[in-house]
Amino acid sequence: MAAGIWLAASAGGAARAGNYNIGEGYTAGPVNIAGYLNLVGENVRGGERQLVVDDISLFMGARLNRYLNPFFEAEFSGATLWKEHGHLLGDNHPRFVLERLYNDIHLTPELTLRAGKMLSPVGEWNSIHAAPLVPTVTRPLTTRRGFPEYTSGAALQYAPNDENKPEVNLYWQPGGELRPRPSEREYQDVAGVHLNWATGLTDKIGLSVQHARVRNTGDAQWLAGVNARQTLGRLQLETEATHIRISGVNPARVRDREWGAYLLGSYALDERWSVLARYEHFADRGVRSGSRNALAGISFRQQPSVVWKLEYVKQSGAVLDLRTGVQASLAVLF
Repeated sequence: MAAGIWLAASAGGAARAGNYNIGEGYTAGPVNIAGYLNLVGENVRGGERQLVVDDISLFMGARLNRYLNPFFEAEFSGATLWKEHGHLLGDNHPRFVLERLYNDIHLTPELTLRAGKMLSPVGEWNSIHAAPLVPTVTRPLTTRRGFPEYTSGAALQYAPNDENKPEVNLYWQPGGELRPRPSEREYQDVAGVHLNWATGLTDKIGLSVQHARVRNTGDAQWLAGVNARQTLGRLQLETEATHIRISGVNPARVRDREWGAYLLGSYALDERWSVLARYEHFADRGVRSGSRNALAGISFRQQPSVVWKLEYVKQSGAVLDLRTGVQASLAVLF
């Protein structure tokens, strides 16, 4: 993939000398190579203290012409550097994951056809989930449980010049996902739409609708979701909520409606320091009781592309992916 992008770039003309800027990556002509690192330390209830390379992601993209604009992202994740009662680098089970692989065709200045494997545009967090770009170490359950995080197929994206009109992302996945990562559920035959209205410089309101089937089960589901962000001086509020209606015969399912919602507030003490608080409730289809988590944290943005985070999570109810304890991280966009 890398060789193909470089060859295509060279065919379009002599490449300029490359340059590198942290947070923007290495750029040579129409080609850009970038990525991010997320190093996480945790001490959670029921688990051993550990230091983990949660993600090392590499992006590579090129803007060549109207028809050829490829993008590729690969991820190396889950590499344990140290674990309590273990050996240094001795308890490693890392994974290599294909995150994204697609090409954009610009049909018009406002309309783009994307084909390949991409992030599903449900809410906002899933589309910008890189660690340096999100406010907390731990990810809300609402932003990833209950729907496919990736779509392998085609998407039609409308980005109007008129700010009063919404951005529209219509997408479709026939069959299964391209190289799916190991997960609790694998989805197929996915179709959906996401609408996004800008209400300020960074503020927005989004609506999501999606239909999918869960592989190897009798589950078929409809999702409806909303996400929003609002800035009030130094305070920024964001929220996301999803409601999923599930049909079909599946004895392992204990409820036919799965839903979740969270509210997160971030207050900027100055240009670098922020304090955060979050509360979430999630009702999973596989358990009878809901799962609740509350978070308090602080972050220090050393520079725009480097952020340190520290947070405490209190979890109650059904135990899903979050546990009570302390987590800290260093996230670098390079």
